Amino acid sequence: MFRQYAGQYGGSVPLKSTARKCTLPVRVPDPSTKMLPEDVTPQEVSAEKTEEFALRAFFHDYCVISTNPSFSLGYLSGLESMINDLGWQSDVAKACRIVAFANHGIKLCRPCLTRKAETYYQDLLASLAEAMNNPATASATRSLIIAMLLGLYEMIVADEAYPGNHQAHARGVAAILAIRNSPFDLFGAVQANRLGYLIASDNGTPQKFDMFPAPKPKAFCQTLAGLLLKFGPLWKKADALLSNPLADTDDLYQLEKEAASLDQAFSQWQDSQAEDFKPCVIGYVNQRQAGSKFETGHWPGKVDTYYDLYVAAVWNIARSVRVLLIDLDHKLSNILGRNYGQNTEHPEVLLLVEDIISSVPFHLAEDLPTFMGELDKNCSTIKPGRPVGGLLLMHPLYVASKVCLVPQQMQEYTRCCLEWIASVIGIGQASLYAKDILLKDA
Repeated sequence: MFRQYAGQYGGSVPLKSTARKCTLPVRVPDPSTKMLPEDVTPQEVSAEKTEEFALRAFFHDYCVISTNPSFSLGYLSGLESMINDLGWQSDVAKACRIVAFANHGIKLCRPCLTRKAETYYQDLLASLAEAMNNPATASATRSLIIAMLLGLYEMIVADEAYPGNHQAHARGVAAILAIRNSPFDLFGAVQANRLGYLIASDNGTPQKFDMFPAPKPKAFCQTLAGLLLKFGPLWKKADALLSNPLADTDDLYQLEKEAASLDQAFSQWQDSQAEDFKPCVIGYVNQRQAGSKFETGHWPGKVDTYYDLYVAAVWNIARSVRVLLIDLDHKLSNILGRNYGQNTEHPEVLLLVEDIISSVPFHLAEDLPTFMGELDKNCSTIKPGRPVGGLLLMHPLYVASKVCLVPQQMQEYTRCCLEWIASVIGIGQASLYAKDILLKDA
């Protein structure tokens, strides 16, 4: 979500990326002895090189560079350029390495890397606390980025035994994923960033930009950022009214009217987008290819591709909001005596969740065309792509897994995908979402 970093001479810094995919293999038991090999990094790689490879692996795994800013901001796209300015031993670079060591330690079954991440994490917490206690000398931008990255680390290492110090970094995580403390509050950070204002340069000067750039919509259509700003207060209002058994009926009718109007506005936003910004069907998974278990990526139906992961995430944010708004309207209808039933499937929700599910292979596969071409093979499984794909996908999947208007089999599939993101991609928070283990608000 960062713009291309503005360097000390102003403007964007041209950069040839040093991103490099981690090539360490998964640590598995020896077939003859059934014993795990020694948990060490390769002896031929020096400690200095290990640190370098970790940082370059982070750039590969989590930075999405946009080639067209009018379509996409990318994701953390200016971070590598910023680190080149600050130095590879800067605290921002250390925070990136913490994320890389933790993520690869989990998914490659290499505890030595997760222990290294934990040690660095504790050291950096102290440095961050010192910086926050001295705001006159600290860089607000760097402190924010470090908090974001430490929040991402907490999401990676979270599990049932150690859900993570989520609250300590909730604001950082919110700035990354546009969420607050609840998986349903996907959009609160938009209000915090005040209609697209976000610090993007190291001198602390706010720079205005559209948080959700897209081809200019039709005149009657509002921007996505503007719609999300309306959703936040409405969702809080709904939470207060629905939790109050003495809520005034007129207030409930008014809320129902506002929810329906906002859902219509989101629908108009979707319809108004340029064809190049919309998803494109790359193929289909038929019933035979899907099998009976519906493994991750094998839900029967269409498979969509997008301009990039950022654009896919923007579409899924809009879909998730609409699912929540339609579900809210359904709950209000029941409360107001229309008696539609608690678990009635809704055709529009079905279409929206199908679109979210159709984006799963694009988010999670390393090579989507290869995956599609191998669907007829009995052994066809998704070869995992970059962790950022799972990171951006897991909140829409969580919404789909919780709304009663979504068919049970679809809900089970989204939970299966969340577990896959946790076990294969190595983001532990996804498993908590699959099991519906939520962290209480502070």
